[in-house]
Amino acid sequence: MARVGEKRGGKLAILFWMSVFLILPTTADAATRSPVGFSAGDYAGDLVIEKVENRIWYIDPLTSRRYQVGTSLDQLKAIAQPMSWAAISSIPDENDNVTIPLKKRKTISGLVYDPNAPDLIWHIRKRAYKRHALRTDQDLAEYLKNAIQVTPASLVEYPIARADFDYAIGPVDPTATTTAKYIYISLKEQRLRAYENGRLVKTFLVSTGSYRFPTPPGNYSVLEKDPVVNYQWSYGKGNPDNYDLGNVPYNLMFRPHMYIHYAYWHNNFGRRMSHGCINVSLPNIKWVYRWADQGIPVKVQ
Repeated sequence: MARVGEKRGGKLAILFWMSVFLILPTTADAATRSPVGFSAGDYAGDLVIEKVENRIWYIDPLTSRRYQVGTSLDQLKAIAQPMSWAAISSIPDENDNVTIPLKKRKTISGLVYDPNAPDLIWHIRKRAYKRHALRTDQDLAEYLKNAIQVTPASLVEYPIARADFDYAIGPVDPTATTTAKYIYISLKEQRLRAYENGRLVKTFLVSTGSYRFPTPPGNYSVLEKDPVVNYQWSYGKGNPDNYDLGNVPYNLMFRPHMYIHYAYWHNNFGRRMSHGCINVSLPNIKWVYRWADQGIPVKVQ
C-alpha cells in the first residue's frame, strides 16, 4: 500500500498535495480499526529458556535480537550495555522492599554494567523492575534456574544474532558476496527472502502491488525504519481507490513513499493486493523489521 498518490489509471497526483496528504492526522475512525503502537517485544531484555530444546536466550532490549548464552558470565559481558552507576542504582535492588509505579519506570532493562566495575553484571528484569547482581558463573547458573520458560513459537519474531548452531534455513546465494544482509522480493512468487552472509535466513509470502498499482522492480535499499506510518490517500471525492488505513506499525521504506509494512486488513499473502507497497503478516514483519538494518539492499524482481 503506497502512502502517496502516483500516476494511476491516467491520473497524475500533484506534488503539492502529495506532501499535504503525507501529514494528514489520523481520523478517530481510522484509529479505532488500526493496531497502532510499536513494541520491542514481550521478552526484550529478558533471559529465557526455550522449552523442548532447553536453549537459553538473551533478548537484547535495543535491537530485539536474541543471543544464545550458556552459564558463562563472560558471554554476558560481551553483550551487556555500559551504563553509569547512577542509572543502575536508580533501579531498586531485588532485596529492596520498593516498587516503582509503571508510569515512573525508566526505559532501562536487560544486561548492564558500570564501566568502573566491569566484572559485575546486573540484570534488570523488565516485569519486576528490579536489579540482580551476577558476579560469578555459579551466580548465573542459579539465576537461570528461574528464567522465563517460553515456547519456540514465542521466539520466532526475534531474529537470531548469535547461536551455537547453524540457523540458516536455506541454501547459499552465490550472488550475495558483497553485503552481509539483503532482501530479495520476487514479484512472480510473491515471496520475500532475507539473506545474511549469502545464506537464506528467512522466507515468507507477501502481497506486492496489484496489476493496476504495480510494485516497480529495481534495486533499492532500506532508507528508513519507521515504527509507525499513517497510510491515507485520496484520488478524488468518492473514488473507490481512496484509502485511510490509520497508523500502521513496522515499516521499512525502500524507496520514497513505498514501504515493506504490516497489513492488518487482509490475510491474502501470496496474492497481489497493495497500491505498490509490500504487505506482510504481523509475525513476519516483526521479524524482518528487527532484522533489517538501515541501508541494506532491497532487490525487487
